[in-house]
Amino acid sequence: MTTHAAEPLQASQTVYSNGGEPMQLAQADTAGSVKAKNGPKLNVDANGVILKGYDPVAYFKQGKAVKGKPSIRSTYNGAIYLFASQADKDDFDKSPEKFAPQYGGFCAYSMSRHRAADSDPNVFFIHKGKLYVCTNQKGLKIFSSDPDANIKKADDNWQLYELPSSPGFRRYQGS
Repeated sequence: MTTHAAEPLQASQTVYSNGGEPMQLAQADTAGSVKAKNGPKLNVDANGVILKGYDPVAYFKQGKAVKGKPSIRSTYNGAIYLFASQADKDDFDKSPEKFAPQYGGFCAYSMSRHRAADSDPNVFFIHKGKLYVCTNQKGLKIFSSDPDANIKKADDNWQLYELPSSPGFRRYQGS
């Protein structure tokens, strides 16, 4: 389903995008990710910015990835979010959990496969009112082909990343 800026997304709508740009494969740089204090691991840059600086509210209001401005920012769950407008920041500050990407901004498809991989903020989909970002169009296509089943897998796997100390996860990762 395609949405337009004039049409706010409903919780039941699903939106896909590859940003109209050529896609590049990206390998996760877990050295750049951090673990929020008493929270989950986050896919942030060296400055703590999530979604590579894209505005999380714009995905819902405009149906596309929009770069945020460093001068308009909020912090939530250990990550810095940038916004294209003060209105988007205000919406986010009212209920950040509504707009924050799932799985700490890591690739949803990879999370469904027990991996925390980097994501491209231009490759996303919104399903049942939640934002999912993926590494590339192929991962997005696979993940969104059966969204409820793949979200269940990814949610189960994400629990391993959310735990402050998870010996089972360390064993799974070989550490």
